[in-house]
Amino acid sequence: MAVKLNKREKISVAAAAGCLVVFVLLQFLVFPLLDKNDRMGRTLLARQHELEEIKVLQTEYRQTADKAQQMQRHLKSRQRGFTLFSFLESLARQTGVKSQIAYMKPSSTLLKDRGYRISMVEMKLQDVTMGQLLAYLHGIETSRDMIAIKRLSVSKGEQKADLINTVFQVETLEM
Repeated sequence: MAVKLNKREKISVAAAAGCLVVFVLLQFLVFPLLDKNDRMGRTLLARQHELEEIKVLQTEYRQTADKAQQMQRHLKSRQRGFTLFSFLESLARQTGVKSQIAYMKPSSTLLKDRGYRISMVEMKLQDVTMGQLLAYLHGIETSRDMIAIKRLSVSKGEQKADLINTVFQVETLEM
């Protein structure tokens, strides 16, 4: 059954069909391509940020690895038979605080998977001047033997106001 349409109806049907074709093209071809393009752009941007982060982490890793190698070289270049206890005792003699040592308590912890030991000495100095303490601490911190002060507590001397007491922990790595 053929329906006769006048010219105006034919134009309307053709316009509707054209709109339908444009709608289908936009909905199923153009918009998905644009969405995919946007997703790819966001993914690319995210990957660029990840790459920048990886480069920063790579730089940090290399610096850390270089420091570890440098520390290993320093440890190997130490004098044979080096011990933290004897170093601290020798430094106390050099700086004139040996007679003010109340006690020295050595301890060590083995780092199983590394092959190193953390050697630690807790030490108490009594009735020392600020100058003596600073000279002793400076000798520890500036030593080439990678020695660090882990904890430090300072209090007033009991007998003279210008003298101080101090308790501190010193540690280093040993092979």
